[in-house]
Order: sequence, then structure tokens, then C-alpha cells
Amino acid sequence: MENLVLVGVGIIALVIVILLIKYLFVGAFFLFSWAAEQGFIGVAAYFACWIFLFPFMLTASVITGAVISWSS
Repeated sequence: MENLVLVGVGIIALVIVILLIKYLFVGAFFLFSWAAEQGFIGVAAYFACWIFLFPFMLTASVITGAVISWSS
């Protein structure tokens, strides 16, 4: 019985991780395209934020990706 519960929890965790990675890529692509509209300065600031503000960019990308995915 314990193994069955662990398998169920593992499958649920795997689904959540896959959704978070999907949201991350969708959000990061959206933020990059928005930064690219601003020109070279926007792209440079985007990559600088990923380097110096990694936890904030990670969170912003996941939230943005989730909002975009839920709204469509």
C-alpha cells in the first residue's frame, strides 16, 4: 500500500514539474520577445536580469507563462 501511495505522489509531482517547466519556457519566450521589441538595450537588460536576478526572473517567467497559458 505504501508503494502505491509513493507512486501516486511521484506521478503527481512529475505532472506539476512538467507544467512548471512548460510555464517557464512560455514565459521566458514571451519576456524575451517583449525585450527584443525594445532593441539591443532590451535584450541586454533581459540577459543581465537572468544573470543577476535569477530567482526573480525564474518566478516572473513561470507566473507570466501560467497567465498566458490559462488565458488562451
